[in-house]
This record gives sequence, structure tokens and C-alpha cells, in this order.
Amino acid sequence: MSYKLILLLILTIECFVGAYYIYFKKGNSAQSVKILSTILTVLGFVFLQAFVSNYFGRSNSHPLLVLYSYLFFVFCVFLPPTYYLYVISLVKKQDEVLSLKKIQVHYWPALFVFTINMFSFIALYILEPGSRNYLMLEQIVTYINFVSLFLIFLLQNVFYIYLSWIFYYEQKAISDEAKAQSTSLTIKWIFTFIMLYTIFIVSLYVFLTPLPGKLLFRIFTVIYIGLLIYYGSNNYQFIVENTLVRNLDNEKLSKLKIELINVMERNKIYLEDDLTVTKLAHSIDTNSKYLSYLINKEFNTNFSSFVNGYRVDNAKLLLNDPSNNIYTIKTIAEMTGFKSKSAFNAAFKKNTNQTPSQFKNRP
Repeated sequence: MSYKLILLLILTIECFVGAYYIYFKKGNSAQSVKILSTILTVLGFVFLQAFVSNYFGRSNSHPLLVLYSYLFFVFCVFLPPTYYLYVISLVKKQDEVLSLKKIQVHYWPALFVFTINMFSFIALYILEPGSRNYLMLEQIVTYINFVSLFLIFLLQNVFYIYLSWIFYYEQKAISDEAKAQSTSLTIKWIFTFIMLYTIFIVSLYVFLTPLPGKLLFRIFTVIYIGLLIYYGSNNYQFIVENTLVRNLDNEKLSKLKIELINVMERNKIYLEDDLTVTKLAHSIDTNSKYLSYLINKEFNTNFSSFVNGYRVDNAKLLLNDPSNNIYTIKTIAEMTGFKSKSAFNAAFKKNTNQTPSQFKNRP
């Protein structure tokens, strides 16, 4: 048996044993544990398929081996979103991560590849080998699987690695601002997990080329899986975003409140029609979650109502000024930061119990 087959066998056993150990031996029912064990199980099937394919030969036409080779592509496009879900599962509650409604969109590519491959497998099993339809369908499914591995899988990884890094930096900022020492290990593990996966994917595509060094990549993969099992099996402190936000001390809260009022009243940032909670948060050097908490706690309202309140007050001043009679209600809406007349009317009536026209034409 060649070193290549030996390493693939080691990887297969490593993944399945690691998945079993994390899920059953740790006695932890946390959603992150379930997702990590799922990742290791799927990786185990990927490495097992590679082992079987190399051991029996790629040209082996046994139906079970053909079926397994088709499932290989499904496993590949299943992995990137699952890696991302694991990252957010260390922070968000189970109903925010594992609910079918929220995760189904992430697995549409995997479902598409699965449907195409299962249909093709059944059709090719029924069709006469060597016939025109058989050869045409075989070419189509080969092309689709090639695209799924070298394009869809690549784009998925770029997208989900990007989302994971964005998520990590958001959580790190929240944790640092809240001075939450209890979750520092979890934040470090999220960083390590994303970094290892990023290196793994970059290395994978580098060594898919004719470049030398495939043995080094396979050895690195064995080490990578080992690190995944070793560090992933730790009981990390579950991060709850709302808890971190509530840890914001009163001094920091008061400072942010002053800065917020200043940027609203002096800079009049509310006049920008593309203002978002993230943009407003950046203007006072904080994050969107802290800003939302601040507005809710100190002003007893939400972001949209808070900003619209300033806009409506500014609109009232404009409507009271006779020199502005040359402007239409729509123009006044645009001058005060509203994107549409309907949104302006709704916000104005909510704040004054009058429409802008009624307010303007009052006795």
C-alpha cells in the first residue's frame, strides 16, 4: 500500500474517531458540538471516497462505487456552509442557527448537486451503456461535478470564509469592549478555527495544481484534523451576544450617549438617506449591537424610530418656515433624509399624529 493510501486511510479513521469522541464521549449536547462532529463525519466520508477511488481504481464501474463517487461532490459543497454555521453556533442560540428556515438557503447548492447526481446515477443505471443518451448524460453530469468542485466549492469557501472573518471581528470587538474574560478562549478558538480552515482551503487549491509538495499537504491535513479534534473537543464558554452587551459599564454607556447626541445634533448625520445602524455606530467608534442597546435602554426606542424622530423634528422646522413654501412635501422629505414620500408621511404621522400636509396647513 502506497504512502498516499496510508495517509488517506489515517485521515478517514481520524475523522470518524474524532467525530465519535466529540459527540459521544464529551457528553455535551451543545449545538456547536453537533455541528463539529458533523463536519468531521463528512470529512471522513470525503477521505474514504478518495481512498476507495485510489484503491479500486477510478474506472471501476461497480454501482456502489459509482454512487459513492457522485456523493463525494455533494459532501464537498456541503462543507463550507457547515464550517460557517459552526463558527456562529459558538455565539448564537440554537434557534438562530439550526432552524430549518434559516439554514436551508445555505444548503441549496448541496441539494442541487445531490439531486442532479442521484437522477444521473439512476438514469445511467437504466440506460444502455455506450448508447447516445448514456454518453451524453455521462458528459453532462461530469461537467456539472467539475463545476461544483472547481467553481461552486471555491466560491462557497471565499464567501463563507469572508463571512466568518467578519463575524469574528464583530464578536471580538464586542467581547473586548465588554471586557468579557470568560469568553476570551472562545474568541481565540474562533480565530484559530477560521485561520486553520483558510490555510487548509488555500493549500488544497494550490496542491490541486501540478506543483510538487502533495505529500506535505496530506501530512498537513492529518495534523489539521488532529488540531480540529483536540481543540474542538474543549468545552468553550458559550458566548451570548445580549449578555456581552449588557456588560457594558455605565461610564462607557454615558460616554457613548453623549457622542451619539453630538453626532446627531451637531453633525446632523440623520440627514443622510443611506444611514444604517452600522454606519452610525462607526461614527461614534462602537459596534451596531452596543448602539442598538444604547438606543433601546437610554431612549426607549429602536434605531429606525430614533433617527426618524430627528428627521421629523427637522422637517417640522422646515415646514414652519414660510421661505420653504416653494418646496413640495416630497422635496422636504428628501431634504430631511427620507428616501420616499410614503416613508416620510408614515414617520411624520407616527410622531405628530398629523400628516406633513396637515401640519403645514394648520391654522
